[in-house]
Amino acid sequence: MAKQALKSVVVGTHSGYIIRWTCPLCYSDNVIINRTPAEFFKASRDSSCRQCRKRSTIATPCFHK
Repeated sequence: MAKQALKSVVVGTHSGYIIRWTCPLCYSDNVIINRTPAEFFKASRDSSCRQCRKRSTIATPCFHK
């Protein structure tokens, strides 16, 4: 059975349709641009760092309840 690597959970910040987050491994700044409204309302998403390619789960603050 394949061993799964654990993804770190990083808190991102919303700025309109843009989510910014910092990689926990190399500390580089990353950006996720949401292209559809359905992506904007997600509570978390998986992404990789553009510099070191480390996969992380990005948790975003929810504006709606």
